[in-house]
Amino acid sequence: MSNRIDFFQSAQTQLALPGATVSILLDGALCSCLDLIEIVHSNWLEFSWARLAYNPAAYPQGDLKIAEEIETKLAIGKPICIRQVYNGAAPGASAFSFPLFTGQIEGIETKLDSYGERVEIIAQDFSANLKRITVYGQLVGNLNGSTLFLTGAETAFNKDGRANARPEPIENNGYSYTVFCAEPSAGKLWSYAKVIDYLLSEYLPNGQLQTPSIEQLQAMTENQIVRDLDVTGLNLLQALYRCCERIGLRFKFVPRPMPTGPSQALVFYKPGIGRVVELNCQGAKGQLSISKTNIVSLHSRKSFWPVTHKYIGQGDFKVYEATLELVKAWDQSNEDTDYDKFSPSTNADFYQVKDVYRKWCLNEVGDYSGAPYNQGNTFDFSKIFQSGNFAHRYRRFWPALTTDKQGKSLGYFLQVSFDNGLHWWQYLYAFNNLLNECGVWLSSDQLDVDTWVAALKGVLKFRITTSVISDERLTCVVADGPVDSTVPVVEHIITLPRQFKYRKVSSQSIFAKTGGDALGIADEVDNSTALYEFVRKRAQVESEVIETVSIQTPYLSFDYHVGDKVTSSPESRDLLGTKNDNRSISWIERVQMDFRNQCTNLKIVRKRTGQL
Repeated sequence: MSNRIDFFQSAQTQLALPGATVSILLDGALCSCLDLIEIVHSNWLEFSWARLAYNPAAYPQGDLKIAEEIETKLAIGKPICIRQVYNGAAPGASAFSFPLFTGQIEGIETKLDSYGERVEIIAQDFSANLKRITVYGQLVGNLNGSTLFLTGAETAFNKDGRANARPEPIENNGYSYTVFCAEPSAGKLWSYAKVIDYLLSEYLPNGQLQTPSIEQLQAMTENQIVRDLDVTGLNLLQALYRCCERIGLRFKFVPRPMPTGPSQALVFYKPGIGRVVELNCQGAKGQLSISKTNIVSLHSRKSFWPVTHKYIGQGDFKVYEATLELVKAWDQSNEDTDYDKFSPSTNADFYQVKDVYRKWCLNEVGDYSGAPYNQGNTFDFSKIFQSGNFAHRYRRFWPALTTDKQGKSLGYFLQVSFDNGLHWWQYLYAFNNLLNECGVWLSSDQLDVDTWVAALKGVLKFRITTSVISDERLTCVVADGPVDSTVPVVEHIITLPRQFKYRKVSSQSIFAKTGGDALGIADEVDNSTALYEFVRKRAQVESEVIETVSIQTPYLSFDYHVGDKVTSSPESRDLLGTKNDNRSISWIERVQMDFRNQCTNLKIVRKRTGQL
């Protein structure tokens, strides 16, 4: 037993086929005064559109004679449906139809010259409507189930890598979908499927377009997690494209054959995956057969190949937490035992000695190594950065990664020693974090007695637990071919600082590998794996187009769709290189159905599929 059914096309011996027949419906009624010129199916940014011409001779009993009256009847925004007509089932003589294009009038072109008046109608699919919808704000869902639309908020998903999706979907306007979370601490990470579902559910008018379910979107997007996606101010079409572009997904608008429900559907697809069509050209010998040949003309342009493309993904600069001992950053010849001399409230010339006993720095550049400071060698970051690839340049301190029980950073955790480093206590008085170098300045009006006495004895020391930004980015490399060979290598730099982070508590921190009731979970993150997957998928999507082919069929064909994978039969000539090259894939990029010349023009691209 088998459920397989094989269909065979009968051999065609005639060299001519009858012209294709279509019916044109304007606002649901048959419109015989319009002649179809062409239908084009493509992807971003063109999508699907049709060009029609007004032909008064085809409708002599009509009352439309001049351009002004034509524009009144063929108004902008009126729906148009173009349907293929075919014979019904035997033994009846009825005619059935199938939609080839569904859209609306978006433009009218009028030309008046010595040959008379000519009017052409431009119709586009539902993509034209999405261009007029602007994405902004956030629909925020509270934990109690209520919602609030914040018009001034950015439509940014997982901004800076931080989760901001509500854990559970909500019911809104008859749809169930995920929205933004009002409590940042309770947020979950957005997936691309949930982002697409949110955009379609929140901004798309109800019932006008058939959209896929969340389960279908999860399967198409492989449930990938979003990394800092901001679509604020874009139209809905641009927002969907920006989301799909990152994961190698495309979408198109197709007419629905069902008489009820929306007339068009939004379909997501991956080019070259799914339906397979054959384009064949028979050999030079033998009688021409349109059953064996559906290529009447071909123009191919091949690029230089093979070439290895090397993709270098760069995230944000790596951040490390460490405990750093500071050095004296003042001229020690200005030291004195006069307590009031070093207070701004008791010394009018305090500015002359403002740094004495107060300014403590890391000496990352070496400014305090020589006279009159004499504070030793320039600070070495190699143990903290785990690499010697750093420059001796001015930096600054950033808040520590270690947190308290409430999840808040410990900030700049400054400690003081009154016994030359044997014991350390947290410094509880005021200080400023310097912004032009790594250091602190004690900002109390008067130094506390313990600090003053230890300074006079020469046993005062400070250390700070803080974060420092290194000179290296989170980096990964993906190549789609050999690198150390004679093959040319083209490098592509992908810099995504907001999407991929690296923060680590180094072994040089006093909080490294320590726990306790007073500490929370450190704000550490390592997006190395996520960056690699992102770059790998980017390399797959942006693989080089090694050939672009333009093909014309000998007759008008309706069964070629954008995204279809192209192959050839074993008996056909290998004009498209589908037989002798198993490392590339060809698919249809654009379909133009030319009704005046009764042919179909195809644009086919062949891309290399690297083993990534």
